[in-house]
Amino acid sequence: MMSSLCFQTPQSGLPKSRLFICDVDRTLLTHDHVLLPQVASAARSLQIVGVPLVLASARSPTGVSRIHADVGADDTVCCFNGAWIGKLSSRETVKESRLNRAMGLEAMIAIHKIGGSPIWFTLDCGFVLESDEAVARRRTDVTGDNLQCIDRPDQAPEAPFKLLGTFPAARIGDAVSQLSAQFSGYITVAQSGPNLVEFVSLETRKDIAAAFIAGELGLSATEVAAAGDSDNDLHMLNWAGLAVTVANAKPHIREIADIIAPSCDEGGLALALDWFVTKQSEALDVRPSLTEEDLQKKPANAGNS
Repeated sequence: MMSSLCFQTPQSGLPKSRLFICDVDRTLLTHDHVLLPQVASAARSLQIVGVPLVLASARSPTGVSRIHADVGADDTVCCFNGAWIGKLSSRETVKESRLNRAMGLEAMIAIHKIGGSPIWFTLDCGFVLESDEAVARRRTDVTGDNLQCIDRPDQAPEAPFKLLGTFPAARIGDAVSQLSAQFSGYITVAQSGPNLVEFVSLETRKDIAAAFIAGELGLSATEVAAAGDSDNDLHMLNWAGLAVTVANAKPHIREIADIIAPSCDEGGLALALDWFVTKQSEALDVRPSLTEEDLQKKPANAGNS
């Protein structure tokens, strides 16, 4: 049986929210990148109370598109941890913050030097050294990203939106510490998964992206709910008026959350979303244009994402 929600802030003290910004991997999805039917249904039910769902992910637009329709998310998405904000359907850029190319090349070499496998991401493609192709494809097979091999780092085009480094799980802690120290003041280095490290510009963070999106809607931080599980979600959860996480999140992420849902592998976020919709229905006097029955007519794709 699924565990219940843990409220670390009294329910009476939680603010109303008019926007829900949500991380994807290990929050909406399981560790195996599966979107469970109950989570998809609960996410779509945000439409009942007129609260937009914005996906905020380390993934590229291609990676986000694998679950976007199933959860009824808004066309505006936050990708690469906030380095690209845009319209998913058209790939129209609303705001971007790329990594400096020279620093990106230096980071790519550094990742490789200490045993990691880096991927250089432009908007529509990931570039990887041939020696790292097998490791990289295990990641892009999940997200659906196009992958292209290069012989040398300087063959990677443009300035990247991000670098993604994959490390053995046993080495991830040391890798994050070493690379964070090496690029302090130049690049933001953050762990985003059990063996993944993200490298983005200093101007790129999910909270900055969330604040921009909220501002475009005329909303303040107190009117925004956010959900996430890892280091790259930390600032966003601290910024949002309502912070939601899952039991599989890192301990310091659980500490700052207002609500802790059961593990992503149990579909725990569904409980938090169901609670949220119930509370919003009571607080916002919204007359829904969609009913629960309407939403059930649009079953989610529960396959791998």
